[in-house]
Amino acid sequence: MSDSPPLDIAAQVKSLAKTIGYTACGITSAAPFEEYGRAIDDMIEQLPETRDLYEGMRRRIDPTRTAAWAKSVIVCARRYGKYDVPQCAVGHIGRHYLGDNRYPDCPDHGMRKRMRDGLKELGMRVKIGGVPDRWASARAGIARIARNGFVYSEHGSWINIETWRVDAELPHDAPATGSPCPEGCTACMDACPTQAIVAPFIMRMDRCIAYLTYEAEEPLDAELERKIGGWIYGCDVCQDVCPLNSGKWEPIEKADWIYEVEAHLTPEALAEMDQETYETVIHPRFWYIPKEDLA
Repeated sequence: MSDSPPLDIAAQVKSLAKTIGYTACGITSAAPFEEYGRAIDDMIEQLPETRDLYEGMRRRIDPTRTAAWAKSVIVCARRYGKYDVPQCAVGHIGRHYLGDNRYPDCPDHGMRKRMRDGLKELGMRVKIGGVPDRWASARAGIARIARNGFVYSEHGSWINIETWRVDAELPHDAPATGSPCPEGCTACMDACPTQAIVAPFIMRMDRCIAYLTYEAEEPLDAELERKIGGWIYGCDVCQDVCPLNSGKWEPIEKADWIYEVEAHLTPEALAEMDQETYETVIHPRFWYIPKEDLA
């Protein structure tokens, strides 16, 4: 570990994050996220039939559960709402996946690992993830949780949160408290096609279109399947209608790696696509989708 004072190290961490391309960086403690645990308890109590979906999230309550040495959590925001993505796919594929930095040709690819390596160079022991990212972003002061469950920064909700546990005792940033939502706003709840947002801050996962399109067991409930509408993978409805997102998507960089396959991303093209095209053209860019999903 560096002999520099913790305050100096924290400043170096934030400078590193900015150099890599993150739009915000905050630091919080590695203490358990007790409010997150209580939120899981409340969800299961209100909707006991969803227990199996939420119980697995408990592993993220305590950052030291799989890293006993962790003392601080570093939290950064990556803005993907800067990308010009093919409009033929908007409304059918969640924009998070259209601006996904997991694809090697995305300019943001490898940011998380570069941050990890930079933290190691500063003398820290590091482990990526392992915490409830959205809750960590609020506790680290870089974003606030809205009624639709997404976190918002000055760039709206079009951000990814990435985290690292470190063994350094660093000064903590003040948490971002309170909701960013306009008083009385229910736009996300009113617009959700499947009524997955059952109350402010309460998202019923088993009704969320994102879950239904990439994780739910089949066959789907016929009524829910009808309400999915034109969504193929993911959903942006609650973010699109949110007044906090007005003007926040600024397409200043072209997502060339997605435009390369633009002709294959229309609902019609995907519906008629053969397995070979899916595996050779689409899957390399959306590699986290099981190949058999098109079979």
